[in-house]
Amino acid sequence: MILYLLFQLISAYVKIDLLKSSPNHYNKHLRNDLLINNFKNMQYTGIIKIGEQDLELLFDTGSSIFWVFSNTCPSQSKRSSFDCQSSSNCLMTQEQYNVQYGQGEIGGNKAFDQLQISNNMTIKNFQFLIVNSQSNIDNLRADGICGLGLQEQFGFNSLINMLYDQHLIEKRVFTFFLNSIPEQINNSSVLFLGGYDTRYMSSDVQYVKLDKSDSWSVKLNNIQMNNKVLINDVSALIDTGTSLIVIPTHQFTQLLSNLRDQYKQFCQYSQYQIKCSCPDGDFSHFPDFEFNLEGDLKLILSPNDYIYMDVSVCVLAFTKSSNNYWILGDTFIRKHITIFDIDNKQIGFAKLATFEKQSKQIQINDYLYIFKVVCVCICVAIALIWIIRQVSCLGEASHEMYK
Repeated sequence: MILYLLFQLISAYVKIDLLKSSPNHYNKHLRNDLLINNFKNMQYTGIIKIGEQDLELLFDTGSSIFWVFSNTCPSQSKRSSFDCQSSSNCLMTQEQYNVQYGQGEIGGNKAFDQLQISNNMTIKNFQFLIVNSQSNIDNLRADGICGLGLQEQFGFNSLINMLYDQHLIEKRVFTFFLNSIPEQINNSSVLFLGGYDTRYMSSDVQYVKLDKSDSWSVKLNNIQMNNKVLINDVSALIDTGTSLIVIPTHQFTQLLSNLRDQYKQFCQYSQYQIKCSCPDGDFSHFPDFEFNLEGDLKLILSPNDYIYMDVSVCVLAFTKSSNNYWILGDTFIRKHITIFDIDNKQIGFAKLATFEKQSKQIQINDYLYIFKVVCVCICVAIALIWIIRQVSCLGEASHEMYK
């Protein structure tokens, strides 16, 4: 009986494991994955170890410098900071640099240390900036920024280049899958280093050449609202470090006018976003946005992709800036698997796979597996109690016989 119960326990484990196995088209030889935390669909961060210290960093394709807060830097946003003196391999130099962002600035010293990404990727003599001064970046919900841009600054070698140079990845490629809140079951956001994972895709990858050599920027032939051309011939930066879709001011004004005149929406610009009257919570009367790139590639955002409800207000994930180019931030990237290919100077896009049904099935089977294990354990316990009692009875009977 005990052997039978153990067999049932093993078979239950095998069954649930098979449900979680990888399909044949899984590209397991090309990537190393790093799970990413999603903070309110606004910032995406992941844990990287420098020396012996775990730090949570924002991944930013719009900038190039890798930096962390020093333990001596005053900042209201930081939760952890880096202490070079507590790391046995850390070397801080006297070289000082300042980095200017769109709405802030940081300053610090160049340093070297060992950097670890997951359990199987460790970079030796990694160069980064230890920040001891900052201004206007208190909204950053991270301990620093991992710059993944193309522009070289101050002679810093990039994370991807160092992974490649030390033979930790086969190709200078990295890929983002950014999930939305509420997150689908068992499918966290992921950064793939060295390639991509086709399990997350429901289409082939379509690539677009960069229109600038020093940034992840592509050419948009036009942008349409429900098949009507809104803007022609614009450049757009694909930026994981920007939460929204950022539009040049004059084109932003045109967008608001179209929403008012063509779609009868009462909308106004407030607190960096477009807010529209939306008492019924119905998104269907808002337009689809179609981004037409070179090579007949069309990427579409539906109202569900760029609108969220705030009581009786529809908040649109668009904002404006004084730049003369668009920035397609996390709102845009969440809709697609996005592949950044350094060697070929291109960005690839693929449609997202649907995980929800599969994930629910796995979750149900997990509960069944737990229930089965509990039942088996109870049966084993009952069987052991029965055996102990039988042995005890036999002992008592034998004792009575020899009296």
